Amino acid sequence: MGPARLSAASVAFKTSASLPSNFDRHVSRLRSASLFSGLSDAESQEILLSGRVRSYFPDEVIFSQGHPANAMLLIECGSVKLTQVSPEGNEVILWMSGFGESIGMQAEDPTGSYSCTARVVERCRAVVWDHARLSGLLGKHHRLGRNLNQILTQRLQELEIRFREVATERVANRLAMTLLRLQHRIGKPCEGGIEIALSREELAQMTGTTLFTISRLLSKWGDEGLITPRREAVIVRDAKGLERIGESGF
Repeated sequence: MGPARLSAASVAFKTSASLPSNFDRHVSRLRSASLFSGLSDAESQEILLSGRVRSYFPDEVIFSQGHPANAMLLIECGSVKLTQVSPEGNEVILWMSGFGESIGMQAEDPTGSYSCTARVVERCRAVVWDHARLSGLLGKHHRLGRNLNQILTQRLQELEIRFREVATERVANRLAMTLLRLQHRIGKPCEGGIEIALSREELAQMTGTTLFTISRLLSKWGDEGLITPRREAVIVRDAKGLERIGESGF
C-alpha cells in the first residue's frame, strides 16, 4: 500500500478549536508529557495556549510520508501509528504513539518533509502547533528544544534496540518485547489485563515476521494464559511471563 495522499495544508488547522474550558485539568494532565519536562506550569500553559486542539477519527491520516513538514502534535488521548512505505509499496510500522507523545517533530530545515505517515488507530485528540509558531516557542523556551532533542534521542535508541532484536533474536523474544513496550505506550486497562488495540498483521509489521508466525505464537500464549488474543487486539494478562520470554534471548 502506497503512502496516503493529502494536501500540504491538510495537517493543520481545518478547525479553530480552542483548548478545553477545563483548562487547568487539561494542563495538569499533559504536564506529565516529556515535552514539558523541566518547564513551569506557567510556561506549559503558554505553550499549550499557542497550539490548537484537533480531533481525529480512526484511519484518518494526520500527515503523509514525503509531504512538507508543517506541524507538530502532542497526543492527549487515543493512538496513532507511524508507518513508512518502501518504493515497492511494502509498509512497515515504525512507531506507535499514545498519550503524552509528540509526533511530527522534524529538524529545523524549513524545506524538510515527513519521513513517515501518521495514521489514527483509535480516535484521538491532539494539540497541534504549526512549525512557524513552534519556532517562536523554541526561541523563547530553550528547555523546550532540549526536551525535543531528548525525545528524538530516546526514540533513536529504541529503534536501534529493535533493529538489533530483528537481527539477532528469535521471533518469540521480539514479539514479547514488542507487546511489553506497547502496553505502556498505547495499552488500556480492561477486564483481565491491558488491551493493545493492534491487529496481528500490524504486530507482524512491527516485529519483522509473518502473519502466520504471529498467529501461532499468540494462540500458544493464549493457551498458556499469558495473553488473550482478539481479532483486532491483544490483552496482556501476564506481563511477567512475557518478560521471561523476552529476556530468554539475551
